[in-house]
Amino acid sequence: MLTNTLDVTSENPDISRSPDWTALYLFNFYRLIIALLFVITFITDSAPSFLGRYDEPLFLIVAWVYLGFALTCIFMTDYRYPSFNLQVLGQIPIDILLITLLMHTSGGVSSGMGMLLVVSVAGGSLLSEGRTAFFFAAIASLCVLGHVFYADAFNWFQTTSYTHASMLGATFFATAFSAYTLAKRVRISEALARQRGLHVQYLAQLNAEIVQHIQSGILVIDVVERVRLFNEAATRLLSLPEDPSGRTLTAVSPELAKQFTHWQTKRFNTSEVFRPPRGETEIIATFTYLNRGESLSVLIVLDDATLTTRRAQQLKLASLGRLTASIAHEIRNPLGAISQAGQLLAESIQLNASETRLVQIVVTQAQRVNNIIENVLQLSRRETNTQQFSLSEWLLEFAEEYRIQHGLTNTQFVVETPNQPLFGYFDPTQLYQVVSNLCDNGLRYSQHEPLLTLALGDTEDSKRPYLEVIDTGKGMPEAVAAQIFEPFFTTEAKGTGLGLYLAREICEANQAVLQVVNNSEQGCCFRILLTNHTDNAISYMM
Repeated sequence: MLTNTLDVTSENPDISRSPDWTALYLFNFYRLIIALLFVITFITDSAPSFLGRYDEPLFLIVAWVYLGFALTCIFMTDYRYPSFNLQVLGQIPIDILLITLLMHTSGGVSSGMGMLLVVSVAGGSLLSEGRTAFFFAAIASLCVLGHVFYADAFNWFQTTSYTHASMLGATFFATAFSAYTLAKRVRISEALARQRGLHVQYLAQLNAEIVQHIQSGILVIDVVERVRLFNEAATRLLSLPEDPSGRTLTAVSPELAKQFTHWQTKRFNTSEVFRPPRGETEIIATFTYLNRGESLSVLIVLDDATLTTRRAQQLKLASLGRLTASIAHEIRNPLGAISQAGQLLAESIQLNASETRLVQIVVTQAQRVNNIIENVLQLSRRETNTQQFSLSEWLLEFAEEYRIQHGLTNTQFVVETPNQPLFGYFDPTQLYQVVSNLCDNGLRYSQHEPLLTLALGDTEDSKRPYLEVIDTGKGMPEAVAAQIFEPFFTTEAKGTGLGLYLAREICEANQAVLQVVNNSEQGCCFRILLTNHTDNAISYMM
C-alpha cells in the first residue's frame, strides 16, 4: 500500500525561509517612484507647498540622495548581492533615516510625511523574518520622537506635537504587529502550498513511472483523435518506429483507429483481437472516456491477447487434464482389448477377404483412437526444458536428418540461414516436434520445388529470432485458416485435428509464438517467433 506522506520541512528545511526577491524588487521600485516624484515635482515647482517648506536646499539634497539610494537598491536586488536578509536589514533603517530628514525639511511631524514611515515599517515587516519587524518599528519611533525632541529643544518649528509623535509611534508598532502576523500566515501558506506542490509532483512522477512500467499499453487521445499520452508498452505492442505524440490515431495505427470507430458505434468497451502490420503479437484494446472539465479524452488500454488466450488455455488444459485421466482409465484398457482381439482375429485362416478387410479397419481405427488419447495426454503435460542454443546449428542438423527420413534432395528441401549466428530460447526436443509437424503438413500439400523452405532470421524492431516453414501449396481457404489452430479441427479424413493445436501450445509453453504470416495461392508460411533473452521470456510470461 502506497502512503502519500511527504515531510517537506524535513526534506527542505529552508523552504519556509526562501527569500522573495520579487517582493524586495517591488518595494525598491516603489521607493524609486517616490524619490522621482519628490525630485521632479520640486524641480518643476509643482510640488505641494509643504514639501521643503522648512529647508528647501536640504530637501532637494536629501531627495537626490534618496533617488540615488533607490537606484542602488534596485541594482543590488538585480545582482542579489549582498544576501537578501542583509539587504533588508540595511535598506529599511536607511530608508527610515532619509524619510525622517525629508519630514524635517518639510516642517516636522505636522507635515504628514511621517505616513511614509508607516509604509517603510510595513514593507520591512513583510520582508523580514521573526521579530525584526518590531526592530524597524522601534527605529522609526525613535527617529520621530528624537526629531520632535530636538525640534522642541532648538525651536526649529513654531509648534511641536509630542502627542502626534506618540500616536505615530504607536501606529508603527501596530503596523509592525499586523504585518508580522500577516507575513507569518503568508509564509505558512507558502510552505503548505510548496508541500502540496511537491506532493503533486511526487504523485505525478509516481503515476508516470507506473504508466511507463505496466505491461499494458496506454494511449490517450483528444477529441480530434490525436495522441496526447502514451507509454513504452504501447509503442512496443503497436511496433511504432517513432514518437506518436501529436499524430492522429489513424496515422499511428489504422487497425486501432478502425477498432476505435467500431467502439464509438457499438459501444463495446473491449475490441476484437487485431494485429498491427508491423506487430508481433495480437492485441485487445479497451476504450474509456475521460472527462476533465470541458475537455473530453479517450483512454485506450492495449493488452497482449496471447496473455488472455493463455489464461483461457490454462483453464482448458485443467479441464483436459481431468478429462484425459478419465479417458486413460476408462478407454485405454477396453481399447487395448479391442486392438488385441482384432489382431488375433486377423490371423484366423477362416476369414474371407471382406471379413479380413473389416478386421483391418477395426485395428486401424483402434490405433487412431489410441493416438488421439496420446495427443490429449501430451497436452496436459506442459513440461519444458527451455535452454539457449544456436538456432543455425540446430536447423542444419534438423534439415539433414529430415532429408534422410523423407528422401528429399537439397533442391527439394531448402534451408536459409543468416551469416551471423542466431541464438534462441526453446526446448530443443519440443522445437523438433513442432518443426517436424509443420514440415509434414507443408510436404503434404506442396506441388513444386522447392517443396519446403526453412528460413531463419530476426525481426527489425525487437531483434527476436524467428523460424519460418514455407511450402508451395495452393494455400488455405479463409474459413479453414481461421480454425487451423483449434483443437480437433481437421480437413483430413485420417487426421486427429491436434497437430497444429499441439504445436502452438508447445510454442506458448516456451514463450514463443506460432502464427501464419502468409497464406496465398503460392503457398503458406508458418512463423515461430522465439525469445532471444531470459528477460524477454520473463516479460512475455507476465
